[in-house]
Amino acid sequence: MALLHFGWFLGAGFGVQGWGDPTYGIGYDWRQPPVYQDAARAFEGAGFDLFIIEDGVAVPDTYGGSAEVNLAAARFVPKHDPLPLVPYLLGATSRLGIVPTLSASFYEPFTAARLLSTLQHFAGGRLGFNVVTSGSDLAAQNYGLDKQVEHDLRYDRADEWVEVVRKLWRSWEPDAIVEDAEGGVFADYRKVHTIDHEGRFFRVRGPLNMAPAAEEPVMVQAGASGRGRDFAGKNSDVVLALASTPERMREYRDSIRAVAVENGRPADAVKVLFVVQPILTANAEETASVRAARAELTQTAIDEQLQSISYLTGVDFKTFDLDAPLPEITTNSNRGTLDNFVSSAPAGSTLREILQTRAKKDGLAIIGTADEVADHLGELGEAVGGDGFLFTGQVHPANVHRTLDPLVPALRRRGLLRPELGDGGLRRNLADF
Repeated sequence: MALLHFGWFLGAGFGVQGWGDPTYGIGYDWRQPPVYQDAARAFEGAGFDLFIIEDGVAVPDTYGGSAEVNLAAARFVPKHDPLPLVPYLLGATSRLGIVPTLSASFYEPFTAARLLSTLQHFAGGRLGFNVVTSGSDLAAQNYGLDKQVEHDLRYDRADEWVEVVRKLWRSWEPDAIVEDAEGGVFADYRKVHTIDHEGRFFRVRGPLNMAPAAEEPVMVQAGASGRGRDFAGKNSDVVLALASTPERMREYRDSIRAVAVENGRPADAVKVLFVVQPILTANAEETASVRAARAELTQTAIDEQLQSISYLTGVDFKTFDLDAPLPEITTNSNRGTLDNFVSSAPAGSTLREILQTRAKKDGLAIIGTADEVADHLGELGEAVGGDGFLFTGQVHPANVHRTLDPLVPALRRRGLLRPELGDGGLRRNLADF
């Protein structure tokens, strides 16, 4: 078995941690940095490369036209902005990569370039950014739009957005700052350039009005549709990916690497990390019990699953009969997410059958003892060809430690997880293998 990259994806974002868990409410405040700082220290100690924090900018009410289910379950909302949390996480760690999410649809390129470059100065090379195109109409309506722009057009715009951000980062030559006190010259004006970008979506003069960091932040993306894969393979350093079988994982990774090569990049320039949820048990009896409980399709479970897929796809699944074949559905939102959901069961399945199939497969969950989960991850890594995995789940202390404490030693015994992170920054750590 070969070394794999590992990280943690906080899919709940900077929001409620532990709601619905019997260990919830043990004396920390999810609104404050310490719980996230403690988690980041644990990830760094485990040798994980990065900590990705999801974000969203709407209160979901797609499911049945109401936010009731989301607010009752604290799913997707409340959610604080992750960017102000970044310096707290950087201050609590020294090697872990910190990756907040921001939207190319709602952040202007100059604002994003300046903000991320500022944070990278704080980070000393440990900053990443997870760029999304925000498919939700609800989010668009918070920024003055009636609905989000067409799916592929969002990616066209995002391609140009990345181009402009990187031009701004490079608007100062590496040796522009000379700090010549005797000659009275701090920066050489001949080495600071306007970018004079005039494109389809943006007009930006530049240059950036601050000195860019020595190293550009690592870009993370999660394109699942065909157009999303093109964007990710062309631009990203890390791809956050969802797939349910080794075959789908391998096909997805191969497609990203092919796009990278088509765009003149080395195939291994992009690390594809698949999201999984390890659920650790003590023995076979407990494993069976956990599987049975998670497979129970209660009305609450149905509502929570359908409100999630409704928000992520922009399709109100409450309008469909649970026991009728699901009709053909299209969306302008997250097409890859919709495809993964619908294809969970054979064509012609009812919505209830899709949910039942997903419950039996248990989605992203890998349930078992530490040795069983570690073996499974090693087998998956070998079957897919790398590059690694992102654990997902909330980051309240009980969940972090009941996952990492037994699993990290098991992964290291198998040679899958490095003993410690290097101190050369996120990009260097990703390039190690």
